[in-house]
Amino acid sequence: MLEGIRRYQYSWQVQVPFAVLAVLMAFWGFGAGMFGAIHPVATVNGQKILGDQVDREANQLRATVQQIYGANAQEVLKSINLRQEAVERLIEEQLIGDEARHLGISISDIALQDKISKETAFQRDGQFDFDTYQDVLRANDLQPAEYENEERDRMIADTLRNMIDTGVQVSDDEARHAYNLANEKIGLRYVEFAYTDFAAKISPSEAQIADYYKKNAEQFRQPERIKLAYVHYDPLALAANYTPPDKEVEAFYKRNASTRYTHPEEVHARHILISVPAGASDKEKAAAKAKAEDVLKQAQAKGADFVKLAAKYSDDTSNKLEGGDLGTFERGQMVKPFEDAVFAMKPGQITMVETHFGFHIVKLEQYSPAHIDTLAEAKPKIIAELRTQAGAKLGRTAAQEDLASALGGAKLEDLAKKRGITAAETPLFAQGEPAGGLETDRELMQAAFKLDAGQVVLVPEKGAPYLIKLLVMQPSRIPPLKEIEAQVRDAVIRTTAQAQASAQAQKILATIKTPADFDQAAAANKLAIKNVEPFPRVDRRVPDIGEFPEVTDAAAAVPVIPGVIDRVMENGGNSYLFEVTSRAEPSDADWKTAQKAFLEEYVQQRRAQAWTQFLDSLKDQAKIQIDSDQLAAGSST
Repeated sequence: MLEGIRRYQYSWQVQVPFAVLAVLMAFWGFGAGMFGAIHPVATVNGQKILGDQVDREANQLRATVQQIYGANAQEVLKSINLRQEAVERLIEEQLIGDEARHLGISISDIALQDKISKETAFQRDGQFDFDTYQDVLRANDLQPAEYENEERDRMIADTLRNMIDTGVQVSDDEARHAYNLANEKIGLRYVEFAYTDFAAKISPSEAQIADYYKKNAEQFRQPERIKLAYVHYDPLALAANYTPPDKEVEAFYKRNASTRYTHPEEVHARHILISVPAGASDKEKAAAKAKAEDVLKQAQAKGADFVKLAAKYSDDTSNKLEGGDLGTFERGQMVKPFEDAVFAMKPGQITMVETHFGFHIVKLEQYSPAHIDTLAEAKPKIIAELRTQAGAKLGRTAAQEDLASALGGAKLEDLAKKRGITAAETPLFAQGEPAGGLETDRELMQAAFKLDAGQVVLVPEKGAPYLIKLLVMQPSRIPPLKEIEAQVRDAVIRTTAQAQASAQAQKILATIKTPADFDQAAAANKLAIKNVEPFPRVDRRVPDIGEFPEVTDAAAAVPVIPGVIDRVMENGGNSYLFEVTSRAEPSDADWKTAQKAFLEEYVQQRRAQAWTQFLDSLKDQAKIQIDSDQLAAGSST
């Protein structure tokens, strides 16, 4: 996901979100401090990338993920190293700027002014307003020159991206070949040899277990584990008793009324999707429409449960189990036919809408007109934000003072008690294992595993510092056999069972020369044959089994259909024999129907690939150095 954001950051699809994010960030963290100003996190052809730049980019990326994924953002963020991605983005920006200067690309002041004047964040009543422009920048701690330089860089990147795009040409034959590969369908039959069917009969001796342990000891190596004591300088905890003055609340409201407290027209809707695949025939479309109309009647019936109907009928797997809930959204976030229909509905109304995805049965749950929060409505949020800012300031000061005290021998629990907060300890844990909630802070974990026993450091994680001390470090080790005998026994059983399953499959495969033999062999060995309806080979998944690219690739190489794949296929410890029953490319009629939409999408894919290759070539030619210690530790250094 984040790779896509990073690679496509200069395209028109995301330039507006990134431009707006640059002025809508409420907090940018603590910066990189004096050390970061002297020692860069990275250099690109001798040009420095400083810690505060990395922090800022990381915060922008975090806000982008939150904007895109909403309630699911925290789960997505757990898998992302934001600082690493931020450094990659800054490196690319530097290389793009250098290449643009080399090519003589520049953006005039007039073009820059025109671009900024069209940003809605700076407009009042549809027109650019200089006072609003200054207020928005001031509220977000931005100087006009700083923002304008960034916007100019984005426009230069867009110009360079457009130059790369124009060089991408796709012939009709190339597009048709790509379409065929993407839409070829294969049908399968298979028999499964589950290793669990063999495991029950295996009872390894002590000698076999000991021999397996001796030969495979490294397999049972346990990772390094550590135990931490820590104090979290949570802004809200530190400023729990702080109440900002009314004048400060009013001033904050005035600065942000036209941005944070101005809300566009919004709706909350659910849908049931009856999908229509790209290139579907008229008959398939008619069948989908008839099904959708039937579901619509059921949904509109008195006492109908839309949530249950979505779970039963919807083809949108991302939300069908949540009753087709699309959440709250404003104009511009959905495809236009869907948006136009939803914003014309009344709460409780159910209707059907057709888009290029198929037919949607839509229920409008709630409608919120455009409005501006009053000071009274905004006040609780403003107080919480000002309290957070005050707590963050207190936290920075307290954390630095407490670090000095801890280095002098003071106990973390005593330091925390003095601040009105508490110190805590983690269990012993390895990287990726539960650590009392700290495992969600990836940068903190990276810093923790570099500590020596007894060492204390300050890690300003995501705006709220942690003071951490390494209490115990348990080196990586291979436990003695007596300690893990049950685990080794299970490994022997599984390995033996998998080998037996594979051997049985090999034995039966040797008797199969034709598709007719496939059925006879299955019957003779009392094996159930499972049928798989035609599915897109490009999915690289076999229905009811899962990811299985070896099968989808092998199916393409079977010379005659129907035909048997000439080797045993293994997945998850189980063995399989497959017969390819069908393999069909889309018809000329399918291509004619889908050609325009597919060509547009394919050209965009090719352009994205060209841009990625261009960036990679710039990196290959550049001299890039990254300080991995600073990158991992953030501004704690």
